Amino acid sequence: MKNLIILTLVTFIAISCKSDNDPLNSETTQASRSTSQDPLVINTMKLLQGTWNSRDEKNVSITFKDNTRVEKRDGNTLGKMRYFQIADQCNNATVKNEKIVRVRSRFISMLDIDMCYFIKRISKKELVLTYMGRKGDLRYVKEHTPSK
Repeated sequence: MKNLIILTLVTFIAISCKSDNDPLNSETTQASRSTSQDPLVINTMKLLQGTWNSRDEKNVSITFKDNTRVEKRDGNTLGKMRYFQIADQCNNATVKNEKIVRVRSRFISMLDIDMCYFIKRISKKELVLTYMGRKGDLRYVKEHTPSK
């Protein structure tokens, strides 16, 4: 009887402490995505924010808001909103078999899909990315938003 009570208690505690299997929904993961103290990460995140229009594909844009990314074509969302982090390397399986040099805070590594970009150039008006695992650059210009 004593063992049954202990087993019941341990089972109850284990079920109560069970975390969500989706790491993107955990409060710790949510907070860690946007709280880097690295000045380079902070600056890159600041520069990324907003909507960028493709120079090469008419009516294609990519929008970064906080640590999310949404891609659109002709105003329609392609896929779904994705979470990302600024990293020194791709932190997913995109290029795990390739030898990639680590570069401080130059990768946009998606957290919920196997996708990663190298930030080739970024400024207030221009963004050039390389989609890792593919050839060619993705070139964007910042969408002008009127001041209020």
